[in-house]
Amino acid sequence: MNNHGHCVAHLCLSKGWGGLEMYPARVSKYLPEQDWQPVAICLEGGKVAESFQELGIDVFEVRSQASALLGIGKLVDWLKNKGVSVLHCHKSSDLRLAALLKRLTGCRIIFTEHMGVTRPKKDLLHRWIYSHVDQVLSISDATLARNLKALPVPPDKIKRLWLGTEFREPDRAVGDIRQELGLSEQQLVIGLPGRLCPGKGHQVLLDAFKLLQGDHDFREAKLLIVGGLTTEEGADEAFVASLRGQIDSYQLREKVVFSGFRRDMPNLLAAMDIVCIPSQNEAFGLTAIEAMAAGKKIVAANSGALPEIIAEAGLLADPTSATDFIEAIRTLCCSPLGEVIQHRAKPRAERHFSMAHHVLQLVSHYRSC
Repeated sequence: MNNHGHCVAHLCLSKGWGGLEMYPARVSKYLPEQDWQPVAICLEGGKVAESFQELGIDVFEVRSQASALLGIGKLVDWLKNKGVSVLHCHKSSDLRLAALLKRLTGCRIIFTEHMGVTRPKKDLLHRWIYSHVDQVLSISDATLARNLKALPVPPDKIKRLWLGTEFREPDRAVGDIRQELGLSEQQLVIGLPGRLCPGKGHQVLLDAFKLLQGDHDFREAKLLIVGGLTTEEGADEAFVASLRGQIDSYQLREKVVFSGFRRDMPNLLAAMDIVCIPSQNEAFGLTAIEAMAAGKKIVAANSGALPEIIAEAGLLADPTSATDFIEAIRTLCCSPLGEVIQHRAKPRAERHFSMAHHVLQLVSHYRSC
């Protein structure tokens, strides 16, 4: 039994490894400071469970949602023994289990809607499921608007809560980081951090990078692609293969560097001169606030939530247009405006996107839902 403060259980039965899956453990690290003890319900042997276990947080592991439902008695006993009062859910597909747990334990349900609903969910089943949800947290104004329209939840129970990030400095000199990646200190490095899968804009940025090779100022530039390359690391392996094929067809093999899966994002951002985020429909843009926190020059897509997140701290470009990205990259590199925009990045991140600020707001929802 948890005898100190309050206890929240994060429910995330996902096999993937992206921003959604990283978030629960990332935020849980700071909850004890606010008198909330985190525990977790995750898939057995998965990366989400591993992320909690690395922090020493108790995890109830299940083989599948079906096995959790079949063995719900043990799960209910575990939640009661831990003194859980709030169940924080992160995937809509897990809400059915969450609703049943609420009926059996009396805990309240907070659902962080990480993706932004694209279709109405107002049939009888979804009405029953969402009738058990005490608070829906939307991660951007863009997703908030969609959730208000699509979810069978009273508007006063749907709020926006921007995500937060930690402000961490690189742990090595930039020259050493670049040397490890096969980059020189003199080269201009354009970076694209994010999951390697369709919709993140890798192909468009490759198109832009190929065209930039004809420009004298960019002839020695390198493109650094950050993200896991295997299914276990959150990548779409077929997409990775097609991306490598595109690189070969453009004869850019010597100009494009894959970092693979990394845990040291501050180091990788330190190695970049420009960060590009060409995602077509980003629900939030965690890489955007990480890049802002690192004080980087940023070019982001003018779609999804990125315009509200970036605001005046970067340039926006059409995610379907290579020439748009080329123009923005040239402006940031070759115009005095680039320095002006860059200097806005870190202050905006500190003002709106610190993890401390996010956790304080999150805890207020835990208390009031």
